[in-house]
Amino acid sequence: MRFAHVTGILFPDRDGYRIEVSLDDRRSVETVRAEHIDELLVRDGASDPWWTVDQLTQETIGTTLAEQGWEAISESELEDGGASGLPMAVYVVRR
Repeated sequence: MRFAHVTGILFPDRDGYRIEVSLDDRRSVETVRAEHIDELLVRDGASDPWWTVDQLTQETIGTTLAEQGWEAISESELEDGGASGLPMAVYVVRR
């Protein structure tokens, strides 16, 4: 059984935002999603960057990574944005 971290980060972009989701299995880091996002998802009536990155990261785990045999087992405590302060979500997955 292998374990990895999946990290989604939301970056401001000229015409909206860019999400990048990567898989880090300690052997390599692979970008599994990198795309432009026109609008943030709405949570409780307001555009929410943290909710957006979390939902899109979970979507990536449930589709792209699930096709490769990965499944989420927990949300990591590393999702505070670190020094960058960028909205991010981190999950632990296994295969």
